[in-house]
Amino acid sequence: MRIFREILLERQKRNELISVCVVGSGWFGSGVIREFYHWPGIVPRLIVTRTIERAVKSLKYAGVSPSDIEVVTSDKEYKAANSKNKYIVSAELEILQNLTGIDVVFETTGDIKVGAECAVSTIQQGIHFVTANIEMDSTLGFAVHQLAKEKNVVYSTTDGDQPCVISQMIDEVKLYGFDIVIAGSSKNFIDVYQNPEGVLPWVRPGHNPRMISSFADGTKQGLEMAVLANGTELVPDKRGMHGPTTTKVNLVEDFLKIIKQEGVVDYVMGIKGINQAAGVFVVGKRKDKFVAEDLDYLKKGKGPYYLFFKDHHLCYFAAAKSVVEAALFNIATLPHKRKVADVLAVAKKNIGAGVRLDGIGGFTVYGLIDRAETVRKENLVPIGLTEFAILKKNVTRDAPIAYDMVEFPEDNVALQLRKKEMQIVTKDNTQDNSCAENK
Repeated sequence: MRIFREILLERQKRNELISVCVVGSGWFGSGVIREFYHWPGIVPRLIVTRTIERAVKSLKYAGVSPSDIEVVTSDKEYKAANSKNKYIVSAELEILQNLTGIDVVFETTGDIKVGAECAVSTIQQGIHFVTANIEMDSTLGFAVHQLAKEKNVVYSTTDGDQPCVISQMIDEVKLYGFDIVIAGSSKNFIDVYQNPEGVLPWVRPGHNPRMISSFADGTKQGLEMAVLANGTELVPDKRGMHGPTTTKVNLVEDFLKIIKQEGVVDYVMGIKGINQAAGVFVVGKRKDKFVAEDLDYLKKGKGPYYLFFKDHHLCYFAAAKSVVEAALFNIATLPHKRKVADVLAVAKKNIGAGVRLDGIGGFTVYGLIDRAETVRKENLVPIGLTEFAILKKNVTRDAPIAYDMVEFPEDNVALQLRKKEMQIVTKDNTQDNSCAENK
């Protein structure tokens, strides 16, 4: 981080700023706008959002003079405001199709279709794309990654969210010579039948009830761990993961009792009165007499299994790091390695044929992580596509949703990218099997 700061300060002196377009101004987006303004060498030049007032408020709160902010409604107005070096805010998504002077687009909507449209438009222009949209990445990430590779630009999820934070812990632990046994995050509460009405008492100003519902019903946990898995090649040990109730003191011992293999993603549930819900962790293994003696001396335990635990992840406060990595070093904070995990849709209740499913964080389905190979073999629908689906058959509560149970009445960019993703995954698996046979 010191190197980043020195580089950015030097670039700021030369007025060589990283110009960012932020898409979305909800809780995460508004925070990103404020933080980008305060990072040296970065400027949130364009904000595209449905909530103009909130975006303008965020810029003002960050310290931007009202006279330097211009709200535009057309491409012509955007270009005029850009030529005057204004901070630009617009509700018109079409402006993203003709960006000028933007180094990185940072998308925060959490909407799969909007995220996909933004990603395709941005990447086709040869501009780096960083996202906080875990929902989109877990569903379509490999297709978007392929587009970015073809255009030689970066596509990445953002630092600050659990997948990137944990992946960096994994990189560090591996560098120290440890094998990865488990990696994951902490939760205080999961009720798979929770819905946007039930979570209203816990919804803070600026937060979306559906988003909070996806936290509460465990779907977001699965999506985050799928993104981590696909960037690290760790796998879920079972459908839905284990999620033992434990504390930092007993975490390693409790996991070793239940996991069938090493190299997995999972999570822990906290114990009442012990708040560790923002925590992320990695369990590493290293067998060596001198290592064991010295790590015991350093208070890491007797081994050979060691817990590395971080009590926080900082969300938008750390997001600028991913922008810098993309813009200056052409590096993705969390690369897309192999599609090993997916998140399938499961019915929250008995649902009749003809009902349109309402997607992540809604009233009709929740998501469970599983191995991508299993999801493909069982022909299951990823939860990220369910908002576009209508049931053709009755389904009972807790039943997985298969493709033969639904229809998609309208095509869109998300469905198209998912088809491309499955083609990429099938090709990769064929190549993997061919290599294995030749060994």
